[in-house]
Amino acid sequence: MVDVDYIRRFAGADPEDDALLESMRDAAVEWYEKAGVPRTTEGALYAFWVANLAAWMYDNRGNADAQAAIPAYIVTSVHQLRPAGGST
Repeated sequence: MVDVDYIRRFAGADPEDDALLESMRDAAVEWYEKAGVPRTTEGALYAFWVANLAAWMYDNRGNADAQAAIPAYIVTSVHQLRPAGGST
């Protein structure tokens, strides 16, 4: 599982927001799983993209419009993370 300290650095958040960051991390992991990236994926690249998406979600919390528009650079990260030969 991606460490909350790592996500906190991406988000520039304070430690008192750790519970919120954990929920953002879980939402990011779920988003990637729905996109075809297994929950069991490990490694620095996976951690980077999960932290990036979780921080983006943290920064855009309360903005309903933003949640429907995940940035293109995050969407394209799915291609880096999907297993070779995998499908959605």
